[in-house]
Amino acid sequence: MSFLSKKETPFYEVVPNGYVDIHSHLLPGIDDGVKTVYQSAYILEQLEKIGIKKVITTPHVIQDVWPNSSQTICTKLEEMQEILTPLGITGVELLSSAEYMMDDLFYDRLKQNDILPLHKNYILVEMSTFGPPINLNEILFEIKLAGYIPILAHPERYSFYEDDLKKYDELKKSGFLFQLNLLSVSGYYGENIKSFAKKLIDLDYIDFTGSDIHNYHQLGILQQGFPKKVAEKITRLMKKNSIFS
Repeated sequence: MSFLSKKETPFYEVVPNGYVDIHSHLLPGIDDGVKTVYQSAYILEQLEKIGIKKVITTPHVIQDVWPNSSQTICTKLEEMQEILTPLGITGVELLSSAEYMMDDLFYDRLKQNDILPLHKNYILVEMSTFGPPINLNEILFEIKLAGYIPILAHPERYSFYEDDLKKYDELKKSGFLFQLNLLSVSGYYGENIKSFAKKLIDLDYIDFTGSDIHNYHQLGILQQGFPKKVAEKITRLMKKNSIFS
């Protein structure tokens, strides 16, 4: 399947000055993202060339799958930071947080105050693509009690809400902010998600954006860019990420 199109605006033309990518999987070997430091370094080098100055990478924290601890993540981050300068990659700042599945492990981490925020008191959370957690309201209460502001990753990918936009209104009113995956607008996840992503953009649901990049293939898709009709909208959305500078 080809994603090439003459009607697309290249990624480097869409990225605003000072853009901060707040969602990616670029710490090697700890989730389904990059496998080696060199894969990570290459992707970071390409993001630097595109004009991205700061990447807050977000490895998965999922019970029984990738139960990464804050220590594991911070150790991997230090390893990557140490290798970037010798490789000549000095124009992009690499930091780390996490993408927390809202499961029992996350609930426990909240109770223990063992959380890596994106920036200040913002944290990135996700749901299963099969359905929301049964105790979502309880988890949200604990998030607020701990003093955090939850950013829900890729709301356009939760197909169980697609036919009921009132659910998104409820999530917004309850305190969630929304982060769009740029890959969704590129068509990487299919036409249905691409169409739904555009709908959420047009309805002004989206607060922030992120690449959610895991590998070389996704990098290539991002580099090709976005449909011209939505490119300007994407740039405006990306500018909202400046709060993470």
